[in-house]
Amino acid sequence: MLPLLMTLWLASTPAHAITGIEKGPLLELGAGLGVTGQPTQPALGVHASIGWWAGTYDTAYAFGRYWALVSTTRLDALPAAGTWSLAPMLEVRRGIDIFVANPAFFVSGGPVLSIPVGPSAAGDPLGATGRTGLAFKLRRSRFWGLTLRVEAGVDVVSSTVRPAGGVMVGGGFARPARKMEKTK
Repeated sequence: MLPLLMTLWLASTPAHAITGIEKGPLLELGAGLGVTGQPTQPALGVHASIGWWAGTYDTAYAFGRYWALVSTTRLDALPAAGTWSLAPMLEVRRGIDIFVANPAFFVSGGPVLSIPVGPSAAGDPLGATGRTGLAFKLRRSRFWGLTLRVEAGVDVVSSTVRPAGGVMVGGGFARPARKMEKTK
């Protein structure tokens, strides 16, 4: 029931009485656990996201809806295979800010490459990845917050489809690209 309500809320038209168009940069860094590889195995991962968002917000930048175009890079270390999996992806997000909470649904895709790091490790040829998930930010100040990223999808390498995903925690920054009034 909750996913249905969130979908309806994110898809509905925003009220414009006390809002205006805002846009600005966003940056997120995180680390956590993932799964990928053939055979599928656990991985230690990091991600970095940089992008631009635009949407309708109130003047205090406390609540609003937005779309974002984001470049996200995932690097997963697969100790058992002696390889790293590198996935630079282009991501589209739809999110909403509700004072301190910011859930955002996303879809992303791009190339994926296995990089051998040991003398006996062999890397796979270049493949492709597609993922979807939820990025959640709990704002601790006006522009900075703690992030949680949950994603799932597939990597396709050498005509082999394998699951890929992860859970990452970290920090994020986003703000309007205009001068902001100071808050007390």
